[in-house]
Amino acid sequence: MLVATASLEELTCFLRVRGWIPATATVVDRTRLGGGRTATTVRITTSEGTTRILRQPGAGTRDEGRHSASPADRLAVEGEFYRLVQPWPAVAERMPTCLGVDRSDHVIALEDLGGSAPLMGLYDGEPLSATDADDLAGYLVALHGVPGSEDELGALRSDGVRLARHAERFEEPFAAARVDALATRVPRLVRLVDALRTDVHVRATMRDLGGRFLEGTGTLLHGDFRPARWMPAPGGIRVLAPGLATAGPASLDVGFFVAHLLLAGQSHATVSGALHRYRRGATLDLVEVSACAGLEIIRGRLGADPVPGEPAPHRVEAEVEYARQLLRGSTTVEAPL
Repeated sequence: MLVATASLEELTCFLRVRGWIPATATVVDRTRLGGGRTATTVRITTSEGTTRILRQPGAGTRDEGRHSASPADRLAVEGEFYRLVQPWPAVAERMPTCLGVDRSDHVIALEDLGGSAPLMGLYDGEPLSATDADDLAGYLVALHGVPGSEDELGALRSDGVRLARHAERFEEPFAAARVDALATRVPRLVRLVDALRTDVHVRATMRDLGGRFLEGTGTLLHGDFRPARWMPAPGGIRVLAPGLATAGPASLDVGFFVAHLLLAGQSHATVSGALHRYRRGATLDLVEVSACAGLEIIRGRLGADPVPGEPAPHRVEAEVEYARQLLRGSTTVEAPL
């Protein structure tokens, strides 16, 4: 069953059998919302006026030049994550309700949050409100407080997802093509990247963080906490697409969060406010959070899948040098970029 191309009659039967729409309803419309490398997302509308979001692994082929997790693995992790957090309202209510998971056809059915788009405008200079930053930090506090046995958290340990994510974040945060492209307008970039690559303190920190990530034990993590996963909705921000969820140090999620606030050019007050909110509800290892943020700043600006936007040369230089200082432990994210 391919939810994006099956006939509406076939789709109606598929959804009825799984109890995802009433037995009296039929699918009368389908809109494709996205079809990236990892997942295809469609909105279906029924004869009763209700809507559902269906997600299924994308049809993109694996790039042999890069480590990548299969889309089916990511969707399986996403479904398991929703199952784990369902009993915990402080987390589940900040995400779309998962209506069901079909493991044979790799389909997840989700509540439709409406026509809002994720907060990608942050990378174009839109400010994140203090309320939204507080909500997002509060979500991480709640998520990191979800108890889970080793077996429960171990269900998230897809080797394909974990190994691909380790390669992308800890082994290959630089993409040569991206560095070369940026270097044409940021003359000092090659020298700054060489300093990063040869810094023994930076390399040691990357190895340590990468090793802890590979262990796959500790706190429940979203694993991909960035503006593409934050959607405005009635009642506050909702968090989407936990297909890279795993278990590990909470600092990985918090550092990722802070890194994307910085990559989006958000104010120091916004970053400080988010950290303060997290600290009110959970313990924070600021040095480790800072190192994780430094690593994601590098990957987000210089990696194979960079964040949107083309910042000024002096900003790119400042980001790379700031990231190096964070990874060396010479400063923390409490200091402004």
